[in-house]
This record gives sequence, C-alpha cells and structure tokens, in this order.
Amino acid sequence: MPVNNQKISGETPFKPEYDEFINEYRGRGSLKVQTSVAKEAFPIKNAFVEVALIYNGKRYSIYNDVTDNSGIVNEIVLPSRLAEATQTPESAALGEPEYLISVFHPGFEEIIDAPVIIHDRVETILPLSLNPCNGQTEG
Repeated sequence: MPVNNQKISGETPFKPEYDEFINEYRGRGSLKVQTSVAKEAFPIKNAFVEVALIYNGKRYSIYNDVTDNSGIVNEIVLPSRLAEATQTPESAALGEPEYLISVFHPGFEEIIDAPVIIHDRVETILPLSLNPCNGQTEG
C-alpha cells in the first residue's frame, strides 16, 4: 500500500518534541488496527483506539479514532525510520519507534499499551482480540 510521505495522522500533541521526533524519523508507514471478539469471529465496532509513543522518556498520545462496522481503524500514518537508514551499520543503531496501542470499549476488558513497530512504506496490521467483561460475544 502506498503511503503519503507528507501526511501524518493525528494532530501535533507536543512541541518542539514532536518536530524533533518527525525530523529524526523521516519515513512514513501505516497502521491498521483490527478489533474482534470470540477468536476473531466478530468485529467490535465503536471501540476507541489510541496510539501513543514513548519519546525522550515521556508517553505521548498522538492519535485516536473509533473502529468502523468491520472493527477497523485504517490508514493511521506514523513516522518511522527511512528504509534507506537501515542499510548501514552506523544508521542501524537508531531503532524503529515503538508505538503503544490501547483499545477501550464498554463491556470489554481494556487493552493497554500493546506494542507495535512501524516500518517505512509498509502497512502494519495489528489484530487485537478483546475479552468480554459480561459474557457478550458481539461488538
């Protein structure tokens, strides 16, 4: 899936740290979060999805959305290392940014800070299965 190199999802939540972060991580990858219940049998619609990152020792919430009828939040564009930056030993020392995904929905146990790595020009799909709190099987 082609990724627009200029667009980053969400709004700028912290300055100047965010500018520093996107200058350090100039690549762009995308994330698709899929929520379900009962061993992926039923999608969970209207689940709140938050994307956060740890940068310079602080946790920042940088994006949030609600899943659609298919239980999906799609095309979350996030900074990553440029693919070319992984080609030399010197540049390989800088790791990929790690994003933390949290999902909240009434009637389901929360998922807090599930880690995911984003790579330049790659769509990462993160399936998350939620456990019902009250025996419910559909979202």
